[in-house]
Amino acid sequence: MAEKGKVKRAVELTVVARRAHLLRVLREVGLVRARAPTREGALRFREALEELGTTFVKLGQLLSSRPDLLPDVYIEELDKLVDDVSPLPFPPLRDVIDADIGLEHFALIDERPLASGSIAQIHPALLKSGREVIVKVRRPGIVEQVDLDLDLLRRTAAVAEKHSDAARLLQLNALADELEQHLRGELNFIEEANNARLIDSVLADSRDYLFVPPVIEEHLTERVLVMERVHGRKVDADHGLSSERAVALADAFLRAYVRQVTVEGIYHADPHRGNVLLTADGRLALLDFGLIGRLDDDTRAALALLLLAIAQNRADDVADLIVSLSRTSAESDAAGFVHDLRRKLPRYQWRPLSSIRTGEGLADLQRLSLQYGIAFPTSFALVGKTLGQAESIARTLDPALDPVATIRSEGWNVMAHEAQRRLEPNQLLAFTFTQLQPLLRLPRRTAQLVQKLEDGNIKINIAPVQVEHFESLLRSTANRIGAALIVSALLVSSALMARVDHTLAVVCFFSAVALGLYMLWRILRTPGGL
Repeated sequence: MAEKGKVKRAVELTVVARRAHLLRVLREVGLVRARAPTREGALRFREALEELGTTFVKLGQLLSSRPDLLPDVYIEELDKLVDDVSPLPFPPLRDVIDADIGLEHFALIDERPLASGSIAQIHPALLKSGREVIVKVRRPGIVEQVDLDLDLLRRTAAVAEKHSDAARLLQLNALADELEQHLRGELNFIEEANNARLIDSVLADSRDYLFVPPVIEEHLTERVLVMERVHGRKVDADHGLSSERAVALADAFLRAYVRQVTVEGIYHADPHRGNVLLTADGRLALLDFGLIGRLDDDTRAALALLLLAIAQNRADDVADLIVSLSRTSAESDAAGFVHDLRRKLPRYQWRPLSSIRTGEGLADLQRLSLQYGIAFPTSFALVGKTLGQAESIARTLDPALDPVATIRSEGWNVMAHEAQRRLEPNQLLAFTFTQLQPLLRLPRRTAQLVQKLEDGNIKINIAPVQVEHFESLLRSTANRIGAALIVSALLVSSALMARVDHTLAVVCFFSAVALGLYMLWRILRTPGGL
């Protein structure tokens, strides 16, 4: 049955891909022969993702954070993707709530949903204790559907990376891994509750401005999440706050996200306007923790230094940090990248505050690095989108906000925190031990090397690089010489056979002419490719 489901889903994907002119889309995004991107192609792509459902909507939302992968017109269109679907009838959801928690805990559950997404549906409710809550219920059958789609996407990414240099540079397998990680987190509400508690602890110093609604721990399962209800409104220009409170709130909000990324290495990765509510007491409530970004310690530290170097206009340091974060190959042009970066980085300095966009600046860096064969880690793209979304909300509260100055002023705090972390006894001991290990092994390795030199057993392996073009040239030359010899032999043999068999001589002659013309056509059409 599972294989039958895969075949049926694969056929459905093929039909939708054909209707959406997928080959045209692939050309416009540069995965096959390049074609100029169009608004029409981007619109068809977005509509196809929406038609294919949960997994592909999430894929589109993830792709919207990849300006290195997609043209601007596609990014703008994918930003319009909204995970908003027709609501399910309440009875099957009520059965899930009853099975996992028990309806006896609720005085009331409103059957009209507050929101209906492709993964879950949210209903307002009232506990018997009188506490107002929301009940988030996972849609029945969604896990099986996601498993099926992820399997098909993984197969497609594996085939693409096997046959396409562009796919390998864009790290499609890593993109599939990231999509699966995000979807698994959103499907498991226990993990989402853990994420909410984690972000709440990270925001401990900002409670006067930001907060996370508490999860009702005794009513939590993998399929059902009960959280305190927050009454608020989306952040817009007509926010009704005093100018002083709006400025302070904007500054605290952006600083909180910079600190999450650069100090904590874990951040609320989806701060769009639907997930941030302005409450009556002038604070911002963060919602929906299915998507959380995580950075390993080295990447987090390098990213903190990168943001600071960008803010301070240090092009060489920016280039070094980007290369250290990224995947490079023999074809990567680091020198060209540094040259272009020195030319473009100053554009973010001394500009009107209204024209500075941190998210756009990071997106430009991603595109620029890819042009020179330097592949950013996929986690960096999500950081750029998160900071861009946070900055957008902060600017709604304070249009005069200067994100570069904010990052620059946070630099000292980040560096002080990093130094303090490195000097902790456990961290210092671990660092010292790892650095001493190679030194302790050095005498033994030196003795082994001297022994091999004395015995004459030392071997040096040399691995040639970038020999593919040379091999192609040799193969093409040999093929052409061989074909020329065959043509010459046919011409000579046709002349000799003319005295014996006129028909056979004519056949040999025209065969030689046809082969010669074909060789000439191939040489003119594809130089060096016979």
